[in-house]
Amino acid sequence: MSDHYPGPYRQPQQQQQPHLPVQSPRSPISQPIPQQYPQQFPQQFPQPFPQQWQPKQRARIVLLVACVVAFATAGVFGALYIGADSGHDAAVARLAERKSQLAEVRERLTTAAAAQDSAETRNSDLEAEKATLTTCVDAVQHYLWDGLEGTARDAAVDAMFTACQ
Repeated sequence: MSDHYPGPYRQPQQQQQPHLPVQSPRSPISQPIPQQYPQQFPQQFPQPFPQQWQPKQRARIVLLVACVVAFATAGVFGALYIGADSGHDAAVARLAERKSQLAEVRERLTTAAAAQDSAETRNSDLEAEKATLTTCVDAVQHYLWDGLEGTARDAAVDAMFTACQ
């Protein structure tokens, strides 16, 4: 092996560069050229420094989290609103059904009340007719079954005609 190329187990040696002469102050370049050192190879796995959060990045993250929370909240409330709206529609439909049933019951109640008034009027008329007919029936029974003769029989016939007219 040559000394110019270091092997894998040898330490790299620095090469001496020839020193260039310093140029005169009148020339555009008045500084000497720096010596070049051999470059070191970068590490295979460089160790990263812990990342410091900058205030702008924190603000962005906070705003992003706030937006996500706001959208999630809006989604939850939207779902609740839709659920409540469908529940409201069901309640309105049930209320309309109950109102129609109530209207039918009220109509039947009105019809029944009218029928009751008519029946009570008929009953009172029948009671009055019964009272009138009872006197007639009593007069006929007296004429037929009491075995009356003569003037008593004539008086019973007159009473029967008077009561039964």
